[in-house]
Amino acid sequence: MLLEAVVVAFVLTQAGYFVVNCGLLTLFVRRPVAEIDDTTLARLVAAADAESAGRSRRVEADGGRRLAAVGPAAADTHRGGLPPTNAECRLPPSHVRRIRVLVPIYRERWETLSETLENVAAQRYPTEYVSVVVIYEPTDTTVAELREAFAAARTDALDGEFVAVDHDALAADRSPGEWSFDGVGVPRTKAAALTYAFTTGSFAGDDIITVFDSDTQVPLDTFELAVAGLAEYDIVQTKQTVRNVDEGVLPLLESMGIAAWSDIVYANSTDGPYQLLGKAYFTEARVLYDIDRWQLDAVTEDMALGVAAHRKGYTLGVIDRYVQDLCPTTFDAWVRQKRRWVRGPYRHLLTPGWSGLDRGRFWAGTVVTQLLSVTNVVGVPTGVVVFALTVAGSTASVVPGYLLPIVLFNAAVWAYYSWRSYRAAWDGVVFESRWERLAYSVLSNPFSQAVYATLWAVPIALAVADAVRGVAPSFTVTPKR
Repeated sequence: MLLEAVVVAFVLTQAGYFVVNCGLLTLFVRRPVAEIDDTTLARLVAAADAESAGRSRRVEADGGRRLAAVGPAAADTHRGGLPPTNAECRLPPSHVRRIRVLVPIYRERWETLSETLENVAAQRYPTEYVSVVVIYEPTDTTVAELREAFAAARTDALDGEFVAVDHDALAADRSPGEWSFDGVGVPRTKAAALTYAFTTGSFAGDDIITVFDSDTQVPLDTFELAVAGLAEYDIVQTKQTVRNVDEGVLPLLESMGIAAWSDIVYANSTDGPYQLLGKAYFTEARVLYDIDRWQLDAVTEDMALGVAAHRKGYTLGVIDRYVQDLCPTTFDAWVRQKRRWVRGPYRHLLTPGWSGLDRGRFWAGTVVTQLLSVTNVVGVPTGVVVFALTVAGSTASVVPGYLLPIVLFNAAVWAYYSWRSYRAAWDGVVFESRWERLAYSVLSNPFSQAVYATLWAVPIALAVADAVRGVAPSFTVTPKR
């Protein structure tokens, strides 16, 4: 009786995998058309060179009378006469833009925040065009120490300021009913902090806005690729992985799992409705003004922002670089973070006005991937048992023969996804040597990744239970270390 139950569970889960894999296979084999990489930058440089050559020919034909009108000084007037880009930046000087980095914090350690600020200052982008706004709650007792450390550590030209959120002023700016949190007043969410800083910052419409967490790290050419990408798309977003891979099993497994998801599923979902990943997305201030900034009561403000931007018709490009952040090292902290993340799509599943294709895409990139983790709870152990019994010759006459093609198909998709996962992790995670990469690849393998995917069933089940019971989501800060 037990054997029959195991086989039935195996058949059902394999059928489930087959249906899901058929949908995901279209993402696996499709090359992203909205990818931003060095070729994007090369196109921008070529276009700038062609425009410059055309101007030179027009000046020669005009006898030099229009020289003053097309010179570098005139081109930089709208940026306040800032000097041209430095030698490290590959962007044409005429395309260098102001970048405003918003960094909301709460009870952070200086060691973590300083790494992010150093990463911003080290970008292959002129620091005179970059400014950082660190946003904090007035009740945060750690800010005074952070401000002192920031003032003492400033040895570069990076412009930065600390801004305290004034919730009364923000409440006056937003009419009642624009948020649905329990209680009175503006919720103390990341979205509220970002909205206040953006609203009071008086940004120009062509300023580029990006959001970093206190633990965010990006490759040093990310800013210049983002600017190049914004010449073709309205919003650009990096992929994502984890950098504290040596601090425990969860960070190690998540570094590959998140990198694979963002490279395979997310990067192929730019047709929308799309979500954003919460950090290292870039857009012009005019876009944020048009979509009325962030949704104040959204615990997953990145998801809400992406859906709102897509509804307005704004396009998304994905930068072929990986933002690296810190993964919680304890299981309870990891579950709390993911419980909040996975509930984000639920409030958008029945968004009115979407076409059937748009709704199908959104469900495929959110609910379907969650169902894979839930299916693993039964599929992984029964698969192991059936495989062992098959090798021993105990189930050859029990498992239906018609199931063999489905099992082989699922195995092939799993193998291909595993290979793509390795490639994404090798691109995203920084390794000091080949031996370190080899050790990483041995530990984070297709079987351990299957266990990691199964762990997601815990926060998914808790998030579904919260949604069914009508529990209002709460914003909690996940410990960085």
